[in-house]
Amino acid sequence: IQDVMTNSLFVSHQGNDLNNCGNWTMPCRTVRHAVKMSNDGDQIYIDYAQGRPYMECENVTESTCSIELPKSVSFHGLYGKAEIRCKNGLRFFKIRSPSFNITRVKFFNLVISRSNTVAELDVGARTELVFNNTLITKNQIGGVRLQCLNLTARIISSTFKLSPLLLGNRGEFSTLRIVDHMSVPRNKTFIFLKNLLVENNYNKMSAVVLSAGYLKYTFVKVEMRDSILRNNSEALLVTTHRFAYSKSSPTIFLTNNTFVDNFYKYIKPKVAAALYFRSGKTRVSSCRFLDNRAGPNPYTAVVTISDEATVSFVDCYFANQQTSVQSNQLFASGFRTIKFIGKNTFNLIALKEEQSVFIHIPTSLSSGMIMRKDFKILCPQGYKLNPQQQCIGITNGMICFYINVQCEQCPTKTYTLQRGEFIFNKSNDIQCQQCPRGGDCGSGLVTAKPNFWGYKTKMKMVFVQCPPGYCCDSEDCVTYDNCHGNRSGTLCGQCPEGMSETLFSTQCISNTECSFNYFFIIGTIAMLILYLVFFLYHKEILSILRTSLFSKRLSFSINNRNKQRNNVSTGGNTSSPSGMIKIFFYYYQVCNLLRSSVGSSKKGQFIHNFENVISRVMNMVLVNLPSIKCPLKDLHAVPKAVILHSVGYCLLVLLSLLYFLSKLILILRRLGNGGDRRTALQHVTSTGSDLSSSASKSSFSQRVASAFTYISLLMYASSAKLCLSLLHCVPVGDNQVLFLDGSVKCYQTFQYFLLAYMITSILPFCVVPVLGSYLLKSGRIGVKQFCAACIFPLPFCCFWLYLLLKDCRCGNQGSYNTTEENDNAVRSEQDNDETQSLGSEEITFTSSIDSNETTSTRSEPAVCTDNNEVTSARSESAILSVLLGPFRPQQAFMCFPSSHIPWEGFLIFRRLVLIIALTFVYDIQLRLFAALILCVAILIFHMFVYPFQRKSDNKLESFSLGSHVVLCGSTLIKALYYGEDYSSFSKRLLVLNVIENILIVAPISIIMIVVIFSLAIKLATSHSFETWVKCDDDKISHITGEEVLKLSGGGDWHCAYVLLYGPRQLEILQETS
Repeated sequence: IQDVMTNSLFVSHQGNDLNNCGNWTMPCRTVRHAVKMSNDGDQIYIDYAQGRPYMECENVTESTCSIELPKSVSFHGLYGKAEIRCKNGLRFFKIRSPSFNITRVKFFNLVISRSNTVAELDVGARTELVFNNTLITKNQIGGVRLQCLNLTARIISSTFKLSPLLLGNRGEFSTLRIVDHMSVPRNKTFIFLKNLLVENNYNKMSAVVLSAGYLKYTFVKVEMRDSILRNNSEALLVTTHRFAYSKSSPTIFLTNNTFVDNFYKYIKPKVAAALYFRSGKTRVSSCRFLDNRAGPNPYTAVVTISDEATVSFVDCYFANQQTSVQSNQLFASGFRTIKFIGKNTFNLIALKEEQSVFIHIPTSLSSGMIMRKDFKILCPQGYKLNPQQQCIGITNGMICFYINVQCEQCPTKTYTLQRGEFIFNKSNDIQCQQCPRGGDCGSGLVTAKPNFWGYKTKMKMVFVQCPPGYCCDSEDCVTYDNCHGNRSGTLCGQCPEGMSETLFSTQCISNTECSFNYFFIIGTIAMLILYLVFFLYHKEILSILRTSLFSKRLSFSINNRNKQRNNVSTGGNTSSPSGMIKIFFYYYQVCNLLRSSVGSSKKGQFIHNFENVISRVMNMVLVNLPSIKCPLKDLHAVPKAVILHSVGYCLLVLLSLLYFLSKLILILRRLGNGGDRRTALQHVTSTGSDLSSSASKSSFSQRVASAFTYISLLMYASSAKLCLSLLHCVPVGDNQVLFLDGSVKCYQTFQYFLLAYMITSILPFCVVPVLGSYLLKSGRIGVKQFCAACIFPLPFCCFWLYLLLKDCRCGNQGSYNTTEENDNAVRSEQDNDETQSLGSEEITFTSSIDSNETTSTRSEPAVCTDNNEVTSARSESAILSVLLGPFRPQQAFMCFPSSHIPWEGFLIFRRLVLIIALTFVYDIQLRLFAALILCVAILIFHMFVYPFQRKSDNKLESFSLGSHVVLCGSTLIKALYYGEDYSSFSKRLLVLNVIENILIVAPISIIMIVVIFSLAIKLATSHSFETWVKCDDDKISHITGEEVLKLSGGGDWHCAYVLLYGPRQLEILQETS
């Protein structure tokens, strides 16, 4: 304010239009009155007033509406961009230059809106017009209308914008029109436009028209630089007018301008979306043409050059990545010369469809198009280039009389990695290749299908399947190497630096969110305890479930029917244990192998979580614990897999600790009974105590041996899958990388140790149940040796084979038990368990144990055995009950005597074969086809053998194996879909996913529903019975015969019998009846 000179006037809404207004204390109210008060060269400052506009055309007629400017005046917005406004249809400022003086009009920091034309230069006006940091908006015809003799126009950092709301996306004429309207001789025309922003103009004519008239003595200087023309219809038209003959014509310069998102929506020739050259000479330097939309007419381009225009392009850049409309970049015709000098690039990143992108059509007198060596046209990826040209070479370049460059898209199901290129006068002859398996080829591009990751080789694209959850799992993967979440690297195998893998998913989270807390320890210990309780007391648990589901009377009748069926099917063996646990675990273990083989299925969150929990529990993998995402920082895929699959090993260690702890307690108890000096009474008492402790020890040892065997068998799939996954390598380029973590190259030190463990433990374990069961029954090995063989199978299997071959060579067949003796040993274990827990798999009521069924498993009769031998015998029978109990007898073969079918070894072997096939067969379709053949072969073999003693177990196993065949077939179909372009089949994948979900969720869901429903009925029935009669001790002592008749007549005869004789007599009555 202090710098303002005395020839300044001020305008504010607080002022009044008086004769002496204009100073700080008494400003004028309108700009119109301030102009009247001003002198030549004055400055008018307009108060911003919080954006409140100054209405300058109120109460005026059309003839008097324009503000006359016959003098030099400058307008300045004060404290902000002050807005001055007029009515639509009225001209705002009319500039004249009397006496041929130069009138200098300048606008600074203003908003001028809602008029017909902002500034109209009168005929004959000599004017210097400056717009600086000014917004020209919402004007009907345009910003400036020029009809002057000589003009110096400086438009710097200003914006010309039409409102699409007011004018319906269309104005009448140009936003900025600089053109000579009269053929009056000119001696000077100077137009300089800089930092101009012209955007959002939708007009009938070009948004900006540069037209210069000249004679042979006329000096013409027209330049537009550092400006942006955005989102206009027909952005810029350049032309010159020659009023008389002249040997030379002036050159219009366009320097460092940007044309972006301009368009042309009509179908007519000789127009352009961004820049149209009608006539004259123009030099276009360092300009950029980005995403301009020319439309479907091939004669309409981003840049169109007419017959009479001569244009030189220097270091210009054309780019297009929009796909809404076609966009030919350049169309030229005529006989004038067109030059491309320096580095000119047409970079077509994307196109709507195949089209011509560069056309020059000659005439009979064509001078051609001259191109230097740095001229380049690049088609989008997935397009090949097809040039049609008639060119001849010249010094440092070539001249083309006809050229038509087309970008042709690769056909469906083909792709190309290279871009079609036209460099100077040659094009690269690229060929479209067939779409690779695992890739999705559309529009000539190749992207990854769900759960695949691709990499480039020299000439083609190769896809490999990712581990589940690593790669892109959607149907619209953007690139060939998309990863899920924040994952990155080869096969998306790692998390970025500073991030860690979550323990129960494939997501990557920051290390700051990872912490080893007590919840993880407590949750893991609780899970291990639940596993131990189940395997130690699985018979009692199943017994409790069965007695909870049915009343004693119903259980009794079901038990009798089961006995009758088993007598028919097993030849009188009424105590064959059920193989339901094995069938159930093996079913879900194989399902998990097949489900994780290919593809990604869209499932609800609940279904996904439910299936995940089932799969982890049945495979003995650490279950997702709530609020535990990342217990360790910088957790990678390999240590994560080891942690998750360590459940089985932890259970074996805990069982061993429990066994040694029980022995230690027994030793301490014996030591506590006193020294050698004991009386006869103390001796008798201690002997009874020893017998009691021996019985408890024998029972616990049986549980530990049975649980150890079960865990060793059921954890095999998890252990084998862990070892094989850490040995599974896939080729990526010239390297072999770990499938589980593509950032790890193969042949690491830990893999050699794993290979040794695989050879010594995993592979020979299949033989342990077969050889171990025979030798254990014959007394050639003990329980400890069998348990050690479960940990280190290879040396023990070699030793056992030596024993069998030795006996076979010597013909020592008599040392082995017959079928009846072996079955007695197995049934002895089962009947003992039934006595303790009312049956393992069914409810039986047994009053005593036959002395014949409590004999040792040895072939020699034991007249007197110590406690350790009895404990060992019972432990052996517990192991044999797990290995051989559910299976039916067989005839002798080779060196083995008649015994049960060693089906347990086959169960392990078939899972090993499936795991190996699904891990190491590289081709995904061949992998699933091999798995399908294996599943069918397993089903057929089972139907031929029927290995289980119980018909219900054989039927259940048949259903389980049949479900595996269906699931494998469904997975194979998905492998075909994900590996090939079977887009028409995509809708049917939903049906396959539903079928798979039913096969996975239905069995466990039915069991849970039946248990819950039966328990609810049981509770409701029990509650109603308790309200009717209370079977307590008082009733038993005071019951009368009439009350017994009432109770029995009411339908609850067994409760009445309990009231009279007690529960044990009821069991005896049920057995005898």
